[in-house]
Amino acid sequence: MEKALIIVDYQNDFIDGSLGFEKARLIKDDILLLLKEFDGDLIFTLDTHYTNYLETREGKNLPILHCQDKSHGHKMPSEFDKYIEKAKKIFKKQSFASLELANFIREQNYKQIEFCGLVSHICVFSNIILAFNAALNAEIILHSKATASHDDELEEAAFKILKAYGVKIV
Repeated sequence: MEKALIIVDYQNDFIDGSLGFEKARLIKDDILLLLKEFDGDLIFTLDTHYTNYLETREGKNLPILHCQDKSHGHKMPSEFDKYIEKAKKIFKKQSFASLELANFIREQNYKQIEFCGLVSHICVFSNIILAFNAALNAEIILHSKATASHDDELEEAAFKILKAYGVKIV
């Protein structure tokens, strides 16, 4: 495939769990529509933490347990199950971005890489920056209606920076 759609961290804890917020719930149908209509490789990232989370750098700065591996909060809503089964790859990541995802992208020959998911100014942003550097000639697209943040100002700032990188925001 020459195209990939990367769904970043659309997990229960970000939707209606310990870090849930209203805008995260509102983008579900937009993400499902993208998945339904997309013709290319489907790739998912899952924010994944373990019992030592509160001892990590992220845990010290965001001391709210979330996305504990194998918990309900770590999972995606059940409507996504049929797409997860079709995924080319699923990356569990313990940080905002996945180096494994970037290395995978570098090995592919994607002409176009599309992104959506949560949280726009943190994990989505971080993974786009890695993809930008891993696939030097790929067009990178961010679906703004299928990504969300709990902070409108930070989301707007992230979108401006991504545009400066040449990311197409649709």
